Amino acid sequence: MFNESINYLKDSDDAAKTVLIGGLLAIFGFLIIPALIVQGYTIRVLRRVSDGDTEAPVFSDWGKLTVDGLKAVIIVLVYSLLPALLAVVFIGGGVALMDRVPFIGGFVALFGSLLTFVIGLAVLYVVPAALVRFAEKGTMGSGFEYESLVPIVRDREYATGWLLALGILVVAGVISSAVAVVPLLGWLLAVFIGFYAQVTAAYIYARSYAEATEHRLREGPEVDDTRPAV
Repeated sequence: MFNESINYLKDSDDAAKTVLIGGLLAIFGFLIIPALIVQGYTIRVLRRVSDGDTEAPVFSDWGKLTVDGLKAVIIVLVYSLLPALLAVVFIGGGVALMDRVPFIGGFVALFGSLLTFVIGLAVLYVVPAALVRFAEKGTMGSGFEYESLVPIVRDREYATGWLLALGILVVAGVISSAVAVVPLLGWLLAVFIGFYAQVTAAYIYARSYAEATEHRLREGPEVDDTRPAV
């Protein structure tokens, strides 16, 4: 899967054009709409790969890309509400208590930090599967169909793919940081590297999701008990 993900965009017919457009949109992401288009393109990648299409999509039907990108952002924001709320309640509350009861306030803040980290990591793990589900079904509600998502995220295929995608994103981040220090053009190149890494990770998420789904269909419901990933 690693080699296929790296070559997914590179081997497409319009690779140079797609990377150029994606990078330019990412550069102007602060204008919001370009960032939504890039996110919409990522959703298109998820949809194609999960359907078994090995050809990377092109930037077309920009209105559809923008709408899909906006829906994807909303899904991510909804999932992010829980760790954000925990941070406000426990960490904020603990800091406020420290003025009057330092020990208890410190304990609450520490507990809140650990809890927020764990829940945040869980959200980071589940969100890619939710986005693939949304890409497949086309409705925002499908991104919250937990009865369908739970068996997927518990499957070893998905867990392995998620870790691989995480590793690629981390490495790409390190490379981008190193390149960005080069005067003038360094940060521009870093943006294009980031876009390529995002597409690569999307390929892995969708492939892993599809393989986890196939695994469930092949081995039946008992897979949840015999091969849990978490």
